[in-house]
Amino acid sequence: MITNAVVVTNYLFDALRGPDAELLQQRPVGEVADLLNEAIPGLDINQQEEPGFEVITRIDLGVRPTVRRREPVGAEEWNTNMDPEGRMRNISHLKQTIFKGGLCHVLRKEGWKFLLGYFPWESTQEERSRLTRRKTDEYFRMKLQWKSVSEEQEKHNSMFRDHRSLIEKDVNRTDRTNTFYEGPDNPGLILLHDVLMTYCMYDFDLGYVQGMSDLLSPILYVMENEVDAFWCFVSFMDQMHQNFEEQMQGMKTQLIQLSTLLRLLDLSFWNYLGAQDSGHLYFCFRWLLIRFKRELSFPDVLRLWEVMWTGLPCQNFHLLVCCAILDSEKHQIMEEQYGFNEILKVCVLTFGVYVCVHLYLSLCVCARLSGVEGERGKVRVGEKGRGRDSTTDTLMSGPLCLLVVFNHSLLKVSSI
Repeated sequence: MITNAVVVTNYLFDALRGPDAELLQQRPVGEVADLLNEAIPGLDINQQEEPGFEVITRIDLGVRPTVRRREPVGAEEWNTNMDPEGRMRNISHLKQTIFKGGLCHVLRKEGWKFLLGYFPWESTQEERSRLTRRKTDEYFRMKLQWKSVSEEQEKHNSMFRDHRSLIEKDVNRTDRTNTFYEGPDNPGLILLHDVLMTYCMYDFDLGYVQGMSDLLSPILYVMENEVDAFWCFVSFMDQMHQNFEEQMQGMKTQLIQLSTLLRLLDLSFWNYLGAQDSGHLYFCFRWLLIRFKRELSFPDVLRLWEVMWTGLPCQNFHLLVCCAILDSEKHQIMEEQYGFNEILKVCVLTFGVYVCVHLYLSLCVCARLSGVEGERGKVRVGEKGRGRDSTTDTLMSGPLCLLVVFNHSLLKVSSI
């Protein structure tokens, strides 16, 4: 790793092109950092904090390789990674395996608890049993709090009334085509309502915000138990909390990062979007807010989320997925000279028809992680695929593999 040093190659020259571009590598680190800050809005370079800056490179990738996703992790493979006391072994390898193939559905009820951090990977079976008993008691104590609120109390608590009203509205329109939630007076709807109301008792500051029901629904569907679903949802919300805060700082940051990344990957497309009043990428808002939940089929949401929960290959992998989707549509957008309305239609209204293929291509290509042992977080991002359906196994890599290693504020991923 190169600490507190920047090596800039022709990868960034499009952004920094000028009469002194050839001398850029010879300039002091501080001056280079200032230039990068000016050239790339939203890229906050801190010269003091570790790990500093790393090599920014551009490499000819050559012929696109053919790679296939592996089969989902099954019960036998899962059990071989567990010691006699129930501790998970080879955790890093197991996460990579899940990243490359996901989990078979029967394993999700247990596996998601580990991936979301409800169960510690190093815990024994006995420790997990004690944790479950303790968390069950804690959950029902919180549930009793809102259950015991009288009508008179509710009249004098506008926040409680607002949360309850919004939850009831959202529950009645969340995944109603799914058998777990379809039909009137469905028990699944009651559980969805109760878990969201209990979360309001857990996080008084946030309470309930529209969209949170979309994040809970797949978790409850998998867990089939309100206590386990609640604590897994709590862990997921720890990751997504800033998306729902009143100032929405998390959403603002992600949109800035996405714009910065897209500018680095495809300057001409980035400029085109800006010229069409689409440079802020607001049409990606819902993608980021609820992690593609309304854009994908329910089974694909389950697979995508568990892959992302591995944390591989980088913290902000969902931004790479966004870039892959945009790359798959850029030729149509630019060749047809789409304006604001047409871009919105392509990226939002028609998204769910075919995005699953693109999404799988972009995330599955990272299966090549196994071929770069010892090298840090390297990945190629896929381009528009030709798979038969959303569960295609075909893997492709494309032009979006030209990535950089950023600070903590952005992706930590480079090209191979």
